[in-house]
Amino acid sequence: MSSISSIDTSVYSGLIEGMSYASQDVAHTGNSPVRTASIEPEETSINLSNYYSDILPGDLLQTVSENVVQAARDLDNAMVSALQNGYSVQDAVNIQLAKTAYEANARVAKSTFELSI
Repeated sequence: MSSISSIDTSVYSGLIEGMSYASQDVAHTGNSPVRTASIEPEETSINLSNYYSDILPGDLLQTVSENVVQAARDLDNAMVSALQNGYSVQDAVNIQLAKTAYEANARVAKSTFELSI
């Protein structure tokens, strides 16, 4: 099983429960309106004074390149898994997610390379 197909989707249920739904007044039925929940952003303060102090020394370009290689492996694994499983809907989603991750890592690698020059 690839790392993409083992994504935990249990966090989405909490997000769905917290969403507010607009109630509709229906005159011809005795239905009660849907309960609405208000979504208010939490006011938390974050101390960013030592944000860059925990950066580990290392070659940034090498780390970014390793991330691109790992994303390419994940994409390859997702495609191989799709071929082995008969290309289900979940396989299509996994391939799309892996492709998006690969493209994002490639963009980061390109910009990191340009900054290093």
